[in-house]
Amino acid sequence: MKITFRKKTLVRFSLCFLVFSIVIIGLLMWYTTKKHRKEETHKKLSQFDSRPHLVLGVLTPHTNINFRDGQRTTWISTIRLLHDELPFRITYKFLVDKPTNDTILENKKYDDIVFLNVTSVGRGVRFGEKLYVWIKYIHEKYPDASLGAKLDDDVFLCVPQVFQRIDQFKSPTLYYGWSHGTGCSVDIDKRVDEMFVVLGKDLIGRIAKRRYCVGEKCKPSVDLIDTDYGGTSIGSWLSIYNDVDHQPDNYRIVQFGRNHEQEMLENIKENFCSRYVLNHKSPVEVMKQLHEYNKPGATLQTGYVGAVTGKLFSGDVVRTPFQRILTSNKTPVGISDNMPTCNNWAVVTTIFSPSKAVQYIASLSNWCLVIVADTTTPSEETYLPDIVTTTADLKRIKYLSVKEQIALYPLLSDVISTKHFGRKNIGYIYAIHHKANVIWDFDDDNYGTVDLNDFKSDIPFPHATVCSGAQSILWNPYPYFGVTETHTWPRGFPLQDIKNITTVPVICKSSDSVTLGVVQSLANEQPDIDAIYRMTRDAPFNFSATRKSHRPFVLPRNTFAPINAQATLWLAPAFPYMALPISVNGRVSDIWRGYIAQYFFHKKDIRVAFSSPYVIQERNAHNILRDFNAELDLYQKCEQLIYFLSSKDSTTISDLVDMYKELYARQYIEQFDIQFAEAWTQTLANITTSL
Repeated sequence: MKITFRKKTLVRFSLCFLVFSIVIIGLLMWYTTKKHRKEETHKKLSQFDSRPHLVLGVLTPHTNINFRDGQRTTWISTIRLLHDELPFRITYKFLVDKPTNDTILENKKYDDIVFLNVTSVGRGVRFGEKLYVWIKYIHEKYPDASLGAKLDDDVFLCVPQVFQRIDQFKSPTLYYGWSHGTGCSVDIDKRVDEMFVVLGKDLIGRIAKRRYCVGEKCKPSVDLIDTDYGGTSIGSWLSIYNDVDHQPDNYRIVQFGRNHEQEMLENIKENFCSRYVLNHKSPVEVMKQLHEYNKPGATLQTGYVGAVTGKLFSGDVVRTPFQRILTSNKTPVGISDNMPTCNNWAVVTTIFSPSKAVQYIASLSNWCLVIVADTTTPSEETYLPDIVTTTADLKRIKYLSVKEQIALYPLLSDVISTKHFGRKNIGYIYAIHHKANVIWDFDDDNYGTVDLNDFKSDIPFPHATVCSGAQSILWNPYPYFGVTETHTWPRGFPLQDIKNITTVPVICKSSDSVTLGVVQSLANEQPDIDAIYRMTRDAPFNFSATRKSHRPFVLPRNTFAPINAQATLWLAPAFPYMALPISVNGRVSDIWRGYIAQYFFHKKDIRVAFSSPYVIQERNAHNILRDFNAELDLYQKCEQLIYFLSSKDSTTISDLVDMYKELYARQYIEQFDIQFAEAWTQTLANITTSL
């Protein structure tokens, strides 16, 4: 009986064990298959996403699940929410020294943990090994990654601000973060703090291919020596290279050591993420607070959600620019090429084959033309044969390739990304460098040009202006030139004033001598009007004015009107203010430039003239709703900008860099426009000195 009972028990136990084993094996196979499918799906999706890939690793002790959950529910959740809008395709992982039962279960739930399986565990012990293992993991598991990063689990990232910031600096040899020491060289003392460090693809590859080493037999010039701390380890590893793109960002990154908790808490305010890109030593409650301030739609928190009206842009100072802005180590030098100098230059940037407008300018023997190419512009060999017919044409028509832009004007090229309308700024510099007296600033869909004989600088010309006694700081030039619509306005004119009859000038004739800075030609067929106009009124249309019937309209001193970059003649006194801001949309940039330039014109009594149409705009394909979205800053901020520029608050602004800092503080532009203004000013000073 006992034997039979034991046999039955043994059989039952064996069956249970077999069933249990089958279940476990099945679950493992299911999990492995699921993970494999997920990886395959991720690979397939990444093939259709051309954005650069950024891989983030968060180093965390296995016991810090509260910090991991704090990051998952704050800035990581924002990454997921804004996934399609960020400049990078982002992968994140938590980095745990070794697996434990709790972290294995946690990883089954979130599938976001990498177990480093390092030899040493704990704080301040072989952090170099942990970083090396993670960098090698990126190199092997994510070969498509353009950038890799490591951060601590008490760091809060401002999303999208931090990724927009990194996008400005991205390069294969990037070394970015909060830096110890000063200078751009890298060593154990001058290095990025390990709490947040970003490396470019080339540096990741170099480190991954070297030997990690601990002990007396290590060779610093060959091996990766572990200093116990990650920051000093990487500083040592990178010290052997002379091409490291070291980008300290101490003014945008908040780094606190121990015993500074009160100072850190005082820094947590609603505008934190408009000033900074990350906060170090963030308790979970601070992460949650910063997330509330910065999450998409957070502006609703400043008022009642049930309110029946929106919030107006104020134009008040809400943030502070940082003293050290331009971090590029490029020289501002402007190098002359073999192109002859020329008095009259036309500047255009395009990604298309030569348009009718470009062909027309190229055919005028009294004009020189610079085509500012971008990475997607047809090559010089393809482009020039359509507009160059004689050898003499090559002495006045310049195809300025991206390679030449970098070689001739390295500092300016460094701060303006490719595939960006702002590359046109390099064309202005090129024309000024080649002794331009006038620059025709035009788009490739605006056919025609101003007749220079109508605006000779040494001869007073008959013009119209506002009769004395009229009181307005803003004028709408369109009604003077003859339109059939009741209310017509140019792009960049404040919407609040389109029905304000006091902005329609009462015209008086004049032959007084004036110093012209800009002549804005109106355009027929497709005038420069905003998306609201196109969606609500009749367009296209023509102005009834001609050069014979209407004199040019000259703005009085200390008044404003919008001018564009589509069909505008700039004269030498205005050249320093031609810079197009690069941190706003192209449909906003030229309007901002125009208002900024007029501020400086008023100080020097330089005038702006509007002329009857010299050009016909044969408009390239546009989506009006996209134009509407691109122009939102114009609708919301134009009036406030004009009133600021004409107020006492602006009277102390002395140069373009100061102006850009003020406009950044008031949220008209972003921080990297200050870098651009510095690069523009330095390059302009260099080339004009050489002239």
